[in-house]
Amino acid sequence: MKFNTRVKAQIDEARYLATENTWRYRSIIRCMYKCYERMKYGFYKEEIYEMLKKYEEFDDYSEEYLKNDLDSLVSWRNLIAVADTTKVRTVDEFKNRTFSYQLAPYTIEIERMLLNLENMIVENNASLEGKLVERFKQLLEKYEGITLKENRDIYEWWKTLNKSFKELNENYQDYISRFYSPKTEELMKTTEFLMFKESFVLYLRDFIRELQINSVVIKNLLREIHDEDIKKIIDRVLAHEKTIPNMENNIKDEEFIEINQGRFQSIKEWFLTHRGKEPLIEQLIDNTNHIIRKITRFASQIADKRNNSANRKEEYRKIARLFNDCKDMEEAGKLSSLVFGVFHTQHIKGNETRITESINSSIYDERPTEITTKPRVRTYREKIIKNPIVDKRAKKEEKLKRILEKRKMEKELMEKFILNDKIDFAKLPELTQKDRGVLLRWISKGKSPKRVWGKTEFGREYRVIIPDHKETIKINCEDGFFTMPHYKIEFKKEE
Repeated sequence: MKFNTRVKAQIDEARYLATENTWRYRSIIRCMYKCYERMKYGFYKEEIYEMLKKYEEFDDYSEEYLKNDLDSLVSWRNLIAVADTTKVRTVDEFKNRTFSYQLAPYTIEIERMLLNLENMIVENNASLEGKLVERFKQLLEKYEGITLKENRDIYEWWKTLNKSFKELNENYQDYISRFYSPKTEELMKTTEFLMFKESFVLYLRDFIRELQINSVVIKNLLREIHDEDIKKIIDRVLAHEKTIPNMENNIKDEEFIEINQGRFQSIKEWFLTHRGKEPLIEQLIDNTNHIIRKITRFASQIADKRNNSANRKEEYRKIARLFNDCKDMEEAGKLSSLVFGVFHTQHIKGNETRITESINSSIYDERPTEITTKPRVRTYREKIIKNPIVDKRAKKEEKLKRILEKRKMEKELMEKFILNDKIDFAKLPELTQKDRGVLLRWISKGKSPKRVWGKTEFGREYRVIIPDHKETIKINCEDGFFTMPHYKIEFKKEE
């Protein structure tokens, strides 16, 4: 299916409405249209110029400008120029012949439409009445019985259903757009807004309640209506439409069916989820709740602003009388602590360990924390505690003994496992946990990338030979078998 070429074509006749000199073009057309309504159809340039000069906007307007403007309107097919050849006798007279200008049919219809728009009164349909939803629900409930009636009754039901939905949708759109308008924003910031804030919120909440009650029934009714049934109803509506006498009866069946199916699809999308998108009725509820929150917030701000700017002269007089009635300075001090609070308070914070984790425990039930303060003077120095020197020779000798024993054990181990300055892990006998730990520590130190040669605790150098292939060996240990790569440790020969 393709669009008609007339739909895609550019309308030159509408150019004079939005161009650089629109005010001049529209003035010329409007003056000619007023005369057209008085049944004067043809105009000479001089007549048009005389009409325009009556307006002060055209005080500096010349006939040359008028000629250029008329030529532009003729090129856009807004005007029809008819040459007057009754008095032409020579070629020069033909070149300078006069023209009579008439409004083109397109231009007449455009001006008629513009006048209707200028005088159109926009009805204020911005409301959120719950009765609209209830009425739409009642119409849907008649669906089951309507199919058994005649085409005329089906036609009336279908038209009423579409009209009811259109009214509901338009009222919602108008209301939301009016609420978010700059004028409403300014109104909500004024103190007059508090006068009807409560009734406004109550009105919105009543609408949401009606909407939620009726929307459940509407959703269930729409789910039970199939597209095939709706198509049959539209066919019967079309059949009755054709029986209505109409001088311009040019109904196209496919276009009529497509439009009415689209209308019912819009109704379903308004109440039911379509292609994963939430229905418009959920958006309406969210928007209305947002409006209520916004109204409440603005009202709270206005109230706070009013309270902050209130005159406190009487409060100050009352406090002054209370101080004047005090018996002595002690009583005045107590009153001052209540009215003004404690002066020069100091807060001390500590990281003490609480006895209990109970949130109901009072500060008076807790154990007091002692904090040592230091004087803020430069000459202050903390007292140095003098401790006697402790003789630790016994501990040192004991530690040295353990180190020597460990080195002796490792040396005996090395002599036990070294054969021809090498330790081949595949040929080792059964190992204890200590022996295995020493050997693995040597491998770890010898595999360091920082150096090739490692050194044992008693000073002998060695290196770890890493196998080229991924061969593994099993070493028998007293606590089981230990699987590892086939490493070898090679020691430097002692000189």
